[in-house]
Amino acid sequence: MSSSRRAFLTGAGLRSPDHAPAAPSGYFLRLSRPAMACTFELLLPPGERDRLPAAQHALERVDAIESQLTVFRETSEVARLNRDGASRPVHVSSSLYRLLRLARDIGHETGGAYDVTCGALVRCWGFLRRSGRIPDAVTLDRARNASGWSRGRFDDAAETIAFATPGLEINLGSIGKGYALDCIAAALQADGVHDFLVHAGHSSVLAAGDSGAARGWIVAIADGRSPGARLGTIALSNQSLSTSGIGQQGFTIDGRRYGHIIDPRSGAPSDACVQSSVVAPSAALSEALSTAFFVMQEHEVRDYCAVHPMVGRVTLRSTVDAPVVEWVDLVPPPTDSVPGGASTPRVARLSSN
Repeated sequence: MSSSRRAFLTGAGLRSPDHAPAAPSGYFLRLSRPAMACTFELLLPPGERDRLPAAQHALERVDAIESQLTVFRETSEVARLNRDGASRPVHVSSSLYRLLRLARDIGHETGGAYDVTCGALVRCWGFLRRSGRIPDAVTLDRARNASGWSRGRFDDAAETIAFATPGLEINLGSIGKGYALDCIAAALQADGVHDFLVHAGHSSVLAAGDSGAARGWIVAIADGRSPGARLGTIALSNQSLSTSGIGQQGFTIDGRRYGHIIDPRSGAPSDACVQSSVVAPSAALSEALSTAFFVMQEHEVRDYCAVHPMVGRVTLRSTVDAPVVEWVDLVPPPTDSVPGGASTPRVARLSSN
């Protein structure tokens, strides 16, 4: 997994044809704030103008969250844990402790396909600083041996975490933005704001209530195989949608493309998927699962969805096949909006029963 993510998701918008229809009065109220190497944007229906102070206050929380989670600041909680975790149990805040437990649980439920302890692998492949390279066998083996939750020790009573192996690094780039969206949403709802959409650079979006233009919020999923194309749109309400894909991230050596999303089980960039979108009850979960589903085989994803009925997905397995759609009402774009016309995706609606 990687700390960088390609923004394939187009948010509910106003004027762009790739975006959702505007609200009845022609606009949404929009606030934005740069953080986590992207722009967080919050949309409110036009009748919610009196909610703007609460919305601004909620959006400001992202700065503190970034300071807590980033691996690029030595003063962050995660950086301190990475620095000291192998020498002693490190006490972390309750919020970070719960997030790391969630990440560990998702890893277990996906058979190890999701693992935030793989910072050493991200680093050895050069993706941490976006300077991709193929590691030699010794370096790769060392990074694999310094990864995995089996090398982590949780103490629920003391809320401490320790590492059994030196060199283990936690990187929350595949869940941090989603977690921030969940925190923003919780702050909004605590202040009585119940109709809103908030996204983090378009790769993850969380919608609550209604937009005023339709039930829920209409959100488009871009087709990463073709610039400007869309797979379709879905209506979100009290749900989150996240998309993972390679896009421009990665590097090419001797004609082979190496994407930036690493399969923790093999220790190498995954080519199992082209694009993975996930709908889930929380943004932290949808973001983590979009990464996990990207590296998982088709039967593994189906098995996971079979026992998690609140999770839906849209998965592109190749550049030519139609997307696999499961438990998501995806409305495909008009034929003439897709380059080539006849290549409009065939959409399957599968029952969760």
